[in-house]
Amino acid sequence: MAYVYRGTNGDDYVVQNSRTEVEIYTYGGDDEIVLNRTDSRGGLNYVEAGSGNDLVRNSFEGGNDIFLGSGNDVYKHSGAARASGEYDKVHGGDGNDRFEVKTYASDYWGDSGNDTFYSVGYRNAFNGGSGTDTVNYSLQDSSSEKGRGIYVDLDKGFAKAVDGRNEKLTSIENATGTGSNDTLIGTGGKNILRGGNGNDQLEGLGGNDRLYGGAGKDILYGDNGNDDLYGDSGNDKLYGGSGNDDLLGGAGNDLLVGGSGNDFLVGGSGADTFRFTRVSDSKVGSQRDVIDDFKPDSEGDVIDLRDIDANTGRSGNNAFTFIGKDAFSGTAGELRYSGTIISGDVNGDGRADFEIDAGLTRYYSSDFLL
Repeated sequence: MAYVYRGTNGDDYVVQNSRTEVEIYTYGGDDEIVLNRTDSRGGLNYVEAGSGNDLVRNSFEGGNDIFLGSGNDVYKHSGAARASGEYDKVHGGDGNDRFEVKTYASDYWGDSGNDTFYSVGYRNAFNGGSGTDTVNYSLQDSSSEKGRGIYVDLDKGFAKAVDGRNEKLTSIENATGTGSNDTLIGTGGKNILRGGNGNDQLEGLGGNDRLYGGAGKDILYGDNGNDDLYGDSGNDKLYGGSGNDDLLGGAGNDLLVGGSGNDFLVGGSGADTFRFTRVSDSKVGSQRDVIDDFKPDSEGDVIDLRDIDANTGRSGNNAFTFIGKDAFSGTAGELRYSGTIISGDVNGDGRADFEIDAGLTRYYSSDFLL
């Protein structure tokens, strides 16, 4: 028969110790519940933490049913021991809950609120429920998890770690990687993806996303939507995709490709390359792209126009001719500037087909890859 403990509406502290199959009800208050048996009789417990901001610690994965209740609760599982074939079921309830788990194959529900699931990446299932929820694999370390990183696809609903470990992800909007080399893929909605250390690849897909590469040589794809991309330190590659995107390279020699839309580009420190691949990448007038910190002299920044065919009336991919502040002559392939605005004529009609505002009042041919 299970041992039953009924707490109070105050702040309770309950420890399982040697008892088996406990039932714990703590009602109100900010409670702490410790399930600390790690032998073969440590599981099959039932917990209702009730209202309040509660902390539940568990050391044995084995048929536990745990309901954290309302409030901003914390659940921690050390992964110290588990019963073969048994798994836990943990519900967060209302509130912004935090789950820190090293379990092998248990089920977790955030329910309502903005919940965060920390995992090392085994075979668990995380269901965020309503709210904006996050899965975070920063608990994975090189000593216990081999430091191989994580592959997270929020759109398809899974995370893949080493040795065939796959976790199921449902109703999760945001993801944080490990300290190693990760791949994080968002959804058609709004996502926040954080790579952390390592050489990461982040893909926002649809929606207005925020992507943070972290330290390392990262590749960030905003894809569709009005996205914010932050490379941080390292030689990063940032691709805005469609939409009005903000790209910040950070420290290092970065590549910034805004793509279509009205983009705002900041290279940060280092010799950065601002690449434009089509005339439509930066339109004429108020929809032109802006480069906020173009520093060709002091940092070696450059504007790369080599992918744009400078003369649409001639076959091949033709290079531009830089003519300084001179007016267009009606010859296709001319690149000029006036004030801070750089403009190019690709069809020879004497009018700009694209413009870029790079913030300087004088430009030289060496500022460009033509």
